[in-house]
Amino acid sequence: MLLNKVSGADLMLLIKKLHKWLSLLVGIQLLLWLGTGLFFNLMDHQKASGNQYRQKTVPVHVDMARLIEPQLVLSKSKPVVSLKQISLLAQPYYLLTHQNTLYRHLKNNYSLVHAYSGEPTVINDVMAGKLAQSSYKGQGVIKNIIKLSPPYDDIPREKNDVWQINYNDEVNTSVYVDVGSGRIIKHSNDDKRFADIFFMLHFMDYGSEGSFNNVQIIVFAIFTLFFSFTGFIWAIELGLNGQYKLSFTRKKRKLALFDKDNQAIGSFEVTTNSNLLDGLAAHDIALSSTCGGVGTCGQCKVQLNHNTKITSADHSHFNDEQLKQGFRLACQHNVSEVGQLTLLDVTQAKKHLLELTHSEFISPFIKELRFKVVGDYRLRFRAGAHMRFFIPAARGVSIPQRLPEELKPHWHHIEHLEYQHNACSRSYSLANGDGQSADGAEELVFTIKIQNAANNSVLPGVGSSYLCNLAQGQTIEAVGPFEDFYAKSNSNKTMVLIGAGSGIAPLKSILEEQLLNTDKDPLAKRSIYFFYGARAEQDLLYCHEFFQLSKQYPQFKYFPVLSQPSGDWTGARGYTQELLNSHLEAINQLNRLEFYLCGPAKMMTDTMKLLQEKHVDASNIAFDQFTQ
Repeated sequence: MLLNKVSGADLMLLIKKLHKWLSLLVGIQLLLWLGTGLFFNLMDHQKASGNQYRQKTVPVHVDMARLIEPQLVLSKSKPVVSLKQISLLAQPYYLLTHQNTLYRHLKNNYSLVHAYSGEPTVINDVMAGKLAQSSYKGQGVIKNIIKLSPPYDDIPREKNDVWQINYNDEVNTSVYVDVGSGRIIKHSNDDKRFADIFFMLHFMDYGSEGSFNNVQIIVFAIFTLFFSFTGFIWAIELGLNGQYKLSFTRKKRKLALFDKDNQAIGSFEVTTNSNLLDGLAAHDIALSSTCGGVGTCGQCKVQLNHNTKITSADHSHFNDEQLKQGFRLACQHNVSEVGQLTLLDVTQAKKHLLELTHSEFISPFIKELRFKVVGDYRLRFRAGAHMRFFIPAARGVSIPQRLPEELKPHWHHIEHLEYQHNACSRSYSLANGDGQSADGAEELVFTIKIQNAANNSVLPGVGSSYLCNLAQGQTIEAVGPFEDFYAKSNSNKTMVLIGAGSGIAPLKSILEEQLLNTDKDPLAKRSIYFFYGARAEQDLLYCHEFFQLSKQYPQFKYFPVLSQPSGDWTGARGYTQELLNSHLEAINQLNRLEFYLCGPAKMMTDTMKLLQEKHVDASNIAFDQFTQ
């Protein structure tokens, strides 16, 4: 029974991941359809046809008395399927078909006989050029004549050998003549070739088959079917979990709260159609959550009645024994399901009012924000902690207010946009630890990257834009600090910090905490290696401070690396994980290393893969989910 449950949870997780990636694939192709469809509506259809300089050939008058009897022609020819009289260059010919298929573009076998003389005729380059010229009305002259065999870029469906006659006009016209029959297959030019790119994208003809009945469309149809099917299964699961409820009134119920020692905290009236995470937040009881309540981070852990249904997200984050004890994720269960719950860490349920004391750009897109707690108390927290900010509904802008003149060139590609956003919450890591700042623990430091948008079709980051546009003296509510990522205590292993971008915040605080401990207790000294990546020199955060610390503390080594440096850069080039790989063996034995990671998704994924390939024990790897 347990095996079935676990297998079902794993299957549901696989379905969700499959649905996510299929949505990306289907979404990209839908955008391509919309874009190419718009092009088809706006394009000049005459130009797109490639026939600007094409003209009809004049029918020739045939002297019936001079025609050779068809029977005589057939008697001298190899087996013939059909015989047809045609005109080429004002002369009559018999076209003999020796092998016939349903369509002319498919492989056929022809021969030509002059209808007056009975002489066999072969379409050579000279004749092909004359045939092309008879169908061309432009001012260009022939550049060259080339005999080709399939496949062809301009005529992908054609399976027969052709003559390509190229003209030197302004659109580079090419005329294609069938080698066997002399038929003018097609005119093509640069306008037609440009339009063909959009036809390829629209019909997914990536194999240049010249048809929308291709394997790519078949595969895409299968993917779309799976996308719909996985979405349907996901919707059913949400329904079975009580996530969809129709309610025309805002019903409330009492919710009793207990701490981890089973001591009553109190009871609250909570709206029944909200999930536990949001219902508790409405009463200033905010649990840690960095995934926005979709059940992937697994941080909003509570204990409910053991009979409470188990969702696939619950299965992903708890073992069987914990599930039997009632461990669940608050974001996955509605208030209507329970009458009481146990908070596993009551210290999480404290909200604070923070006042901005300092705001400064430390790179073109990253700001350092410093807050103080409003009130007569101090916050105690370990380095690496994060806080959850409650962003109110407000009007936002795509380009930061009070942007320094020297940074404006870095934002010139961002379109100005004013937008209205709803209230939400966002989590950001602290860049200092308890007691690390100049005026004690009363100062809270954050390094926040402004998540911009390249155009007005996409909104910029709501949380980062709001916080980085706060003026000195303004206040905002936040909850925490939450201590999910921190340095192991009582360990003498070498620390390896790996980060990039604004993921520097928790790593900086952990580093400074460790060096501060060295000042307090020299016996606590341990080696620390810090690998930090950025795009260019101006994106290297706190570079001078780290180099100064490396001179002050011999046990600390700093390794910056740039992916797009200027020519003046003399340091390492590439990516953080690549630099780590080149130094890993020289640092220490792998079982004597502890790794702390925070940064963009690709850096985290590649680094985790590298450490797994090196067989680093998972207990020696800690990471902060980079969600800002």
